[in-house]
Amino acid sequence: MPGLNQHIDAVRHFNRFYTREVGLLRKTFLDTPWTLGEMRVLYEIHTAPGILAKEICAKLGLDPAYLSRMISSFIKQGLLRREPSTDDARQLHLFLTDIGEARVEVTSKRQYEQTRQSLSHLSDEEQDTLTTAMRTIEQLLTKGREA
Repeated sequence: MPGLNQHIDAVRHFNRFYTREVGLLRKTFLDTPWTLGEMRVLYEIHTAPGILAKEICAKLGLDPAYLSRMISSFIKQGLLRREPSTDDARQLHLFLTDIGEARVEVTSKRQYEQTRQSLSHLSDEEQDTLTTAMRTIEQLLTKGREA
């Protein structure tokens, strides 16, 4: 029976494989001018218009100063706007501009197509096996904590 060290090695091996497979080591994400982290922040705002910066930090585990610099950059690029909260003017709700929405949509379509291509050589049964394994990984690694 494998010991903890062998399991650690196996997880690290898989992590190296998967970071390469989905392109996490590339300077930018899917031929956009943004990193994966930046794209993920834009996606969070896209899926939850009006989200607060502190909510993004909590959800993604980001440093608030890092996120603040990212938000400032997005505003300068015309991708994002902030609106003060009616409850607390210190809190700013984040919204994508029309330009930001369009850029996120284009990237989302690219990612969909890239994923479709990755799965296209697999049978339906193999796709089911893969996605079941992915759900299992997520469930096991978040066991005992909030996902």
